[in-house]
Amino acid sequence: MLNKKILVSISALILTVSGLLAQPLIGGMGSERDAVVARIDSNTLHLRSKMYPVTDAGELNTYGFDAGDIPVYSDSTYAFRLGLLETEIPLEYNQQVRAYIDLYANRKRKLVSKVLSTSKFYFPIFEEVFDRENVPMELKYLAVIESALNQRAISPVGAAGLWQFMAPTGKMYGLRTDTYIDDRKDIIKSTEAAVKYFKNSYRIYGDWLLVIASYNCGPGNVSKAIRKSGGKRNIWEIMPYLPRETRGYVPAFIAAAYVMNYASEHNIYPAEDEMYYHLDTVMVDNRMSIEKLALALNTSAEEIRFYNPALRRGVIPFSSTGVMLTLPYHQAIMVAALRNDTNMSNQLNNELIAMNREIQNEKPDKVVYKVKSGDYLAKIARKYDVSVADLKKWNKSTIKKNKVSKGQRLNIYPNRA
Repeated sequence: MLNKKILVSISALILTVSGLLAQPLIGGMGSERDAVVARIDSNTLHLRSKMYPVTDAGELNTYGFDAGDIPVYSDSTYAFRLGLLETEIPLEYNQQVRAYIDLYANRKRKLVSKVLSTSKFYFPIFEEVFDRENVPMELKYLAVIESALNQRAISPVGAAGLWQFMAPTGKMYGLRTDTYIDDRKDIIKSTEAAVKYFKNSYRIYGDWLLVIASYNCGPGNVSKAIRKSGGKRNIWEIMPYLPRETRGYVPAFIAAAYVMNYASEHNIYPAEDEMYYHLDTVMVDNRMSIEKLALALNTSAEEIRFYNPALRRGVIPFSSTGVMLTLPYHQAIMVAALRNDTNMSNQLNNELIAMNREIQNEKPDKVVYKVKSGDYLAKIARKYDVSVADLKKWNKSTIKKNKVSKGQRLNIYPNRA
């Protein structure tokens, strides 16, 4: 139960929000409104600091390690620590798991440090969905090994987002992927889709470690491995029959669970991050230019795109059901208030559409792009704000089997996307 001080903070927050909604929010935004927004931000951060206290590396370094220390422990210590974790999924220790612990705690220390930082934002969102859907909380560590908690991650084969869905698989689980929207990069929608997969797979296998393996290689390969093993249903017994890349997947998951819980014991601490952790969502039902919306909210288009990587173009597309936009709390409040003022909303919407047309007209008709080392189709498409399908359509004679090579020239038409 929340204590009295937190309840007072919540009351203060509600009062300041009510005060804000009575203020004009777009056009003539004066110092009085700015002060109200500042109070909301201050109260919000104050409340969050009580619920999610932040500590620095010095406070977390309870073992007195020097900066360059890389602790290594015995097998019995690793096994004992894993046994202390209260989990629904059995986290068994063996030499395969040890190899991945060594990888994360030694060679990938900087990556683990960054993931520890971003987990403060993503894990509470995952846990809320998992709790609602009654699946094990430790499944959140799958996103660590899938994407390193990078919402914008795209694999060389086109899997995208925190949970690395391929577009056809995402579509099966309700994720929209088209010219304007890529739900695979939406935090909540992609997490809900992953949970649907987990639950469907659990109905087949009744074992969470087999569910995890199937997430990597598909249920068909797991079922084949079970048959080849003579009907065994223990992950470690069917391991030799799984695809090569999947054999390390479950050990990597267990090692990720270990390192995320025992990072301090390995002298690893969350990286400093300027991410704004207190965000909220608001439904937008008009076609808007991100650039114009950024001006109205006194922020940058880059910041709006950062919090909304599911938007694939410079606009928020029209949708009969609305598009959910993620923004820092005070900005979400401003957009919500704007939507409630019909006249103001229509006026701004006309300006936004006009500006979007100007932006489209400023794009070059054609670009001839020379492929560089490390390029792949999804990366090039992102650079020019077009789709991979468009790239392939415009370059039918040069793009073979979804691959491009260094020095190859591609025709790109940004205005036709």
